[in-house]
Amino acid sequence: MSGATERIPRGYRVGAWEVGEPIADGGWGWVYEGRSAGGTDGDAVVALKFLPTAGLAPRQARGLVESARRESEFGRRTRHPRLIRLLDSVVLDEPDRPELDGAVVLVMERAERSLRQLLETEGLLEDGEGVRILTEICEGLAYLHGQGWVHGDLKPDNVLLMADGSIRLSDFGLSAELDGTHGTHAWIPPLGTPDYLPPERWRAPLGERGVQVRPSADVWALGIMIHQVFTGGASPFPGATAAGRGAAVQEFAAGRAPLRLDSAVPPFWRGLATDCLAPTHDARAAHTAQDLLARIGAAAGGDGDATTGEGTA
Repeated sequence: MSGATERIPRGYRVGAWEVGEPIADGGWGWVYEGRSAGGTDGDAVVALKFLPTAGLAPRQARGLVESARRESEFGRRTRHPRLIRLLDSVVLDEPDRPELDGAVVLVMERAERSLRQLLETEGLLEDGEGVRILTEICEGLAYLHGQGWVHGDLKPDNVLLMADGSIRLSDFGLSAELDGTHGTHAWIPPLGTPDYLPPERWRAPLGERGVQVRPSADVWALGIMIHQVFTGGASPFPGATAAGRGAAVQEFAAGRAPLRLDSAVPPFWRGLATDCLAPTHDARAAHTAQDLLARIGAAAGGDGDATTGEGTA
């Protein structure tokens, strides 16, 4: 999401919370700061994620409500220090305000900023900071996959930094629960963010319930983010637009172009990124988030230096 616009007046009540300043604004909805109403806990601060259904076609509205339901269900069933915590969900009943009537509001932990914002404002990160961030992303992803879920839209915008600097994965509206060895389907478009889609997702057929999502798609997105963290946000695939970079992904997957990773990526992390960016699902599936996290731990624990990459990848 990009710069925020004040669409909802300050002081507007959502359950036990009052709307404060806008945080972020996107095509699907808006995020505002929320503070405890009534003065019972004046220091409590949350993020209020508004998902309006006004103006949507019936199918789109149903899909958005389903996405909110899935995110609420995910928040109810999972709890981990690397996942943003969902505190509550509210459906607005505002017949006199059609733009808000029927909107779903998710109440979540308040983060300081996203990894995207960090990379845009600071560019290259300080020594060790990128390693810590990537390690914590992988911790969250390993837990997520271990619990039988796929994130489905992993990207720097959905990696949040808390006030203490720790990382939380967020935005589980496209998450899918695994059914055996196959992923469940994402219900509606968007089917993920183009810059983070693996090659097979660009060609995946769209069925009645969407497209299949698998853990290997999250692993691909992790590979893109590894490259971005060490290069100040640059994609490993050339192109001035998302479509151009998508075409470069297909050229790589077809064997017509090599994977060229920036020399700024340390050798250890270059090895991890290369495995994450294996061109097929089958090749990528061999490198699970749990295995990647174990490799990071081994490098940091004595088999090598995960910062300089002197260990084996």
